[in-house]
Amino acid sequence: MTEQARRLPRPVERGRLGGFALLVAVGVGQALGAVGVALLVQRAFDGLVAAWATPEARDDPAGAAVTWMLGALGAAVLVAALCRAAERALAERVGQHYVQQVRDRLFEHLTRVPARALGRRSSGAMLQRFAGDLSALRTWVSLGLARLLVSGVAVALVLGALALLAPRIAVAVALALGIGGLATWAVGIGLARAARRARRRRARLSGEVAERLANVAVVQASGQERRERRRIDRKGAAVAAAMVRQARASGAARGVAEATAGAATIGVLVGGALDVRLDGASPGAVVGALAVVGMLAQHVRDLGRVAEHAAGAAVAREAAQRFLDLPPLPDRAGAPPLPDGPGELVLRGLGVEPGLRDVSVRLPAGATAAVVGGNGAGKSTLASAVARLVDPDAGAVELDGADLRSVDLRSVRRAIGVVGPDLPLLRGSVDRNVRYRLPRASDEAVAAVAERCGVAALVEGLDDGWASDVGEGGRLLSAGQRTRVALARALLGEPRLLVLDEAEAHLDGPTRALLHRAVAEREGTTVVITHDPETIAAADVVWRLEGGRLVDARPPSEAADRPAAA
Repeated sequence: MTEQARRLPRPVERGRLGGFALLVAVGVGQALGAVGVALLVQRAFDGLVAAWATPEARDDPAGAAVTWMLGALGAAVLVAALCRAAERALAERVGQHYVQQVRDRLFEHLTRVPARALGRRSSGAMLQRFAGDLSALRTWVSLGLARLLVSGVAVALVLGALALLAPRIAVAVALALGIGGLATWAVGIGLARAARRARRRRARLSGEVAERLANVAVVQASGQERRERRRIDRKGAAVAAAMVRQARASGAARGVAEATAGAATIGVLVGGALDVRLDGASPGAVVGALAVVGMLAQHVRDLGRVAEHAAGAAVAREAAQRFLDLPPLPDRAGAPPLPDGPGELVLRGLGVEPGLRDVSVRLPAGATAAVVGGNGAGKSTLASAVARLVDPDAGAVELDGADLRSVDLRSVRRAIGVVGPDLPLLRGSVDRNVRYRLPRASDEAVAAVAERCGVAALVEGLDDGWASDVGEGGRLLSAGQRTRVALARALLGEPRLLVLDEAEAHLDGPTRALLHRAVAEREGTTVVITHDPETIAAADVVWRLEGGRLVDARPPSEAADRPAAA
């Protein structure tokens, strides 16, 4: 992944420039409508006053000129209303385009980051990023940045027009807007802090709830329902308090906007009164200016909410960028595919922090290695490195003479099948799970691997056969059934290397025998992490790990005098 791909997209980029240009046009349209309203209100008001001032005109209070101006005034108001309606649709389109680009980049990065690195992060924080943070970014673009652009253009143009028509009124309105802008900026600092605190607490609560949902059986079996409810209540109360503080800061920003709009109205009254008194301006000019300020008030309120949206987006961008800063598995563009070969595996000084150090060993093509050792010996870390689910910090993993880091990652995935406790089934049908590695595999290939792994017999007993839903993580299947499907998924396409990380754990006798038979019948190379004596006895070589180091590598018959660590 390039450095550019690890940066969060900017809202204003190619692909959205046209949308922002249309929003500028909408702002110009709203400004023209507001200026037109001001001029027409002035003319209509002065015309009506003049008409009603003469006895002859009182018989025809709505003369032709005044009628025309009132019609034009209605047209100007309609233009402003249509521009306002178009603004919302255009802004949402730009916001959705942006958030889709951000979502794609985050998910692409998610698929590249080693699972070990993701496992250290809270699932609640991950959910927050793909839900709350994306929503905050969309809101910023569609309701914040877009309104800042439209309202900024409209306010600037209207103030410019007012400066030409009524300089004192323009100065008064500009002064009110300037003071309001400074106050909004000051409030926005506290608003950003409140938004950051609220996001952290929401993420913690989401993580707690997600973990308890995934492990509700543990809670029930331990009799800890009441304790967990109290814990969630405390987390929820903390979230509520943080959200109230955020709402208080948001309310302050909106209050500033309302005060700014009111101050602008007062400025028009004061400046208009001075114009009438000192320069003999018509009352219609003051009425027209008041009409413009009334229309500007909505823009001022929108600008007041921009601070709220900007604070939420700033926090969301920081969190998203921290996620993108996680180093992915390197996959150099243009890297050659893994060369064809029988599956010879060589580890050269392999080291993966913190659990594996200086492992050097060779496994001939077609052989099976049983990896044994105590808890924390580095067995699962070795399996992850061999399958290139994590890259080594030292040394190399070579398959058929090629360092796995130097070749195309997709070709590595096709060449290596993996079964392990950290690779559950996905929600969906049995057929979808078996085909997951190779969605375009032929029906014949699927049928063959299903027969070898016992999946064919499994689906015969399911109500919907191959279309049966396995549930989240395969929960609708038994442990043995899940292992059969996972093994079939790994073996589809005949990978030259198969990595089994304690796949036979918790299996009944028939399912364990089926697993042994499926592995024995294949021609490829196999690395098995195991504690099972039968699996160890059937291997060609036993690799014993202790403290992250390979301390022994010999055939099972020679290793029999040293019992497998449990």
